[in-house]
Amino acid sequence: MVGFRITINGNTYCESDDISALTMVAEVVARRTGYRISLHAGSGDAPVQWLAADLKIGDEIVIRVVDLAEAEETSPLGCSFCGREVPDVSTLVQGPAAAICDDCIRSFSTALRNATQLPVGASIRGDSEWRCGFCSNQPTNGGGLVVRNGAAVCPECLRACSDILDESANKS
Repeated sequence: MVGFRITINGNTYCESDDISALTMVAEVVARRTGYRISLHAGSGDAPVQWLAADLKIGDEIVIRVVDLAEAEETSPLGCSFCGREVPDVSTLVQGPAAAICDDCIRSFSTALRNATQLPVGASIRGDSEWRCGFCSNQPTNGGGLVVRNGAAVCPECLRACSDILDESANKS
């Protein structure tokens, strides 16, 4: 079966036999007083899905026609942080190397925003062996990554995931 594969900076973000909508948006994010460029893709009757945020000059987006029968399945089957499976979560935001559910997004975001303790098993790691499962960045001097169950997310990607939840709630 022939389909499409979208990669951003070499990381696969989407493989589908039917991509009916592809949108790139540049917007001001008021609560962060900054700018965001995001890429969204949707297929068939499925809602448009957020693929990447905070793209920068020089980032490479490739849309390629591929044989999906030979494509390797890379999608997580549930939340990489708490282990809950897709049927057990309300929303799952997926990156190329990790996925995070709405409950983990809320609990991690609240803990970071209020400077309170992270959920059991989660920690902030600043060592260079870790990479964000969404943007592949390593920890910066200004902060670390939230790590749990072998998965990691940087504060910027966590904020982007939180924005996704907020946007979804506002549409309901």
